[in-house]
Amino acid sequence: MPDPDGNLNVLSEDPLCAAVFLPNLNVPISPNEGHFIRSHFPAPQINASDWSLTVDGHVDSPLDLSYDDLLKMPSREVVNLMECAGNSRSTMQPPAEGVQWDNGAVSVSCWKGVSLKTVLDQASLKSSATDVLFIGVDSGNVPQAGTSMAYEMSVPMEKLLDEDTLLAYEMNDAPLPLDHGFPIRLLIPGWYGMASVKWLTKITAMDHPNGGYHELDYRFYPATDGKSDAEIERVSSLKVKSLISTPSKGNILQPGHHTITGVAWSGDGHITKVEVSTDDDRTWREAKLEEPSGTYSWQHWEIDWDAVNLGHSLLRSRATDSAGNVQPMLATWNFRGYQVNSIHSVPITVRKS
Repeated sequence: MPDPDGNLNVLSEDPLCAAVFLPNLNVPISPNEGHFIRSHFPAPQINASDWSLTVDGHVDSPLDLSYDDLLKMPSREVVNLMECAGNSRSTMQPPAEGVQWDNGAVSVSCWKGVSLKTVLDQASLKSSATDVLFIGVDSGNVPQAGTSMAYEMSVPMEKLLDEDTLLAYEMNDAPLPLDHGFPIRLLIPGWYGMASVKWLTKITAMDHPNGGYHELDYRFYPATDGKSDAEIERVSSLKVKSLISTPSKGNILQPGHHTITGVAWSGDGHITKVEVSTDDDRTWREAKLEEPSGTYSWQHWEIDWDAVNLGHSLLRSRATDSAGNVQPMLATWNFRGYQVNSIHSVPITVRKS
């Protein structure tokens, strides 16, 4: 289901979920109209003049902030890569439930807003506060839970006191588009996108994690052999990953010189190496890698390839980050299909016209 303008591949219309076409990753910053969209419920229509943000819970000075109040506070900009926790889910076998993203639920934008720490300092957190709950305006029925609910997620305090964690009101020098959380969204750099709550309306400081439906849903539930307990982990920091942006799956190429391009990123540091195989994992060559640009962006890479053998070829890319993490051939299978960072494999054909 492509969108009318051809910028995104729409996988679900209600709620809207739309992916980027991989050749469109060859940019420093994704344009607003070309940034992937992941919504859990239909986008709410909000008038900024009627909107307010409540800050309560384990604070000494509860707040009720207007849109203009936030615009008047000191601002900060962060270039941040956002990836859906379910990105690449469709490549997992056996299949996992959820939106069947291929690899296009990832984009980079420049976000502007107020450091969340500024607002929490103004509210004066109590020493008992360990986590903060963020609640969006969007809501709907969740059949698995048997009830209606708003989208909400709590985040531990240590992540929230980072100056780069924002209450964002601009995206690429424009007010937040509706589908990206207008008027205000949370931005948690370095984490998967489910934590960056859109259409934010309430912030509650707590002395424990929320443990609500969506928070429990975004857990890594691996398969177990029945002899030991599976290690259940919260989905949080982005796994090391690379994607081939060109050529695309199924492309037919002429024999001769070609350039393979792509992007790579990690939530645990910058990318130090990307390797490419053009012969189905038999040999690997190191690609030319772009220097890191900020803390949370992607790095582009490219490598020359002389296609001399006619027939089918399988191109693969493998990234390594500064913490020593290496992109695996196969990601750990899990029931929800989260954090899939398998080596990206792209089948193409070399054929004379």
